[in-house]
Amino acid sequence: MGVKRADQRRGIITVKLHHEPKLKDPYLFAAWSGMGNVALGAAEYLRDKLGAEQFGEIKLTECFGFSGVSVKDDGTVESPTLTTSPRNEFYCWKRRGSAHDVIIFMGEAQPSGMEYELAHKVIEVAEKFKVKRIYTAAAFALPIQVSQESKVHCVATNVELIGDLKRFDLRLMTDGSISGLNGFILGIAKKKGIEGVCLLGEMPNYLTHIEYPKASHAVLSILTKMLNINIDLGELLAVAKYQEEEIKRYIKKIEEQLQLQKALEEEKPKVLH
Repeated sequence: MGVKRADQRRGIITVKLHHEPKLKDPYLFAAWSGMGNVALGAAEYLRDKLGAEQFGEIKLTECFGFSGVSVKDDGTVESPTLTTSPRNEFYCWKRRGSAHDVIIFMGEAQPSGMEYELAHKVIEVAEKFKVKRIYTAAAFALPIQVSQESKVHCVATNVELIGDLKRFDLRLMTDGSISGLNGFILGIAKKKGIEGVCLLGEMPNYLTHIEYPKASHAVLSILTKMLNINIDLGELLAVAKYQEEEIKRYIKKIEEQLQLQKALEEEKPKVLH
């Protein structure tokens, strides 16, 4: 019954290629939204800077949800409305004088319960274009401060590839797990005989609920070296620095409020019993 259910669910996840570009031995960078939006933020910036062309998408016909209900002035509720399905899009970038073109896959959301099927659909497209290596990215949440550098950790699908990664300024992740599709797809790739690398950018573990462009910048600075791509990362770095200053100001304001509250508490007259 489990196999039958999986086959049925694969039927509601379909790949639509608008056209089939002729690509030279392409690499694939696959990214979904996740903690700090690290992966998707890096992929969106790379796509925009390269001017990558969309050539396909994955349709999730049952991947929808309810946004809740609106309450009117008289206390009654409106009928529920469906949210739009998240986009799952393929882009490509062709470059002259290089042995490898680039495919970028971006998923706006990670649909619960469909991870296995969705990862397989991405791998199917990778196999169609004879991709031999897949790159992904993720957040590495640690008890660090926002002012600290976002260092990059890595994992790979085989020890030979790990050896090749040593020439970059990376830290090897040797324990734990990578949650979500940004990690899971590498397991599927390995099973299919496709090499895979995940780059994990450090970020404060108390900020995982917001976008953290510093980690996206750190990941992209390494990925572009690996792919031998020359793009200007200045805009992403500027956004990261602006966010860092805003967070510092916010934390300082909270600390000042707590100090004031403490001072007021100490000034209160003590009641003797």
